[in-house]
Amino acid sequence: MANEQDFDARAADRLILFSDAVVAIAITLLALELPVPGGHTAAEFWSSVHDHGDHYLAFLISFYAIAASWGQHHRIYRAVERTDPRLRSINMSWLLMIVLNPLATKMLTTEGDDTLTAHALRFGFYALLQVLAGVALLAASHHLSTHQLRADGARSPLAGGGWDHLYGVITGFGLSIPVFFVTSYGWVLWFAAPLLIGRVYFPLLQRQRAREQRPQDV
Repeated sequence: MANEQDFDARAADRLILFSDAVVAIAITLLALELPVPGGHTAAEFWSSVHDHGDHYLAFLISFYAIAASWGQHHRIYRAVERTDPRLRSINMSWLLMIVLNPLATKMLTTEGDDTLTAHALRFGFYALLQVLAGVALLAASHHLSTHQLRADGARSPLAGGGWDHLYGVITGFGLSIPVFFVTSYGWVLWFAAPLLIGRVYFPLLQRQRAREQRPQDV
């Protein structure tokens, strides 16, 4: 006979499976929005590819952003045994950011000579989605730890490494939002911040902590 633990485990599985399905649909929609290159000759074909290069680049950025966010989601939820209304709300908030990515990606490639403010609103909206998705993942991890929803003995993902990328994404996309109102090159922070935080800041922080924990010579 099924018991409460079986019901809890079934609910957790449903939440994870539903999330995986939504992410798969969002990534698929990204591809469906891609323009199909045309041309009767190889030169015309490659010229068409070049003309739509911004669409393909935006697709790759969004594909990587969704895939990386899903990877963190998998890491956070891998040991979940129980759910509660708060966790489901946080997860649905994260999914909302994911399903809006195809729309935001399309806005990145809107053609026309827009003003710097209009450009900032389009790119800022995209950046805001990535920030909110990252914050939702951090909130989910914290809630899981404080409400004992993971399997007994499972370590919180925040206790291990690998969070440098998530913090880098939140920082880079977050800082880019006001920068876009000054220059259209705010997107550089999307790549620079995760790289600097992952390759420079976190290694320095870990070395500093290691020195602090090292026994002092008498």
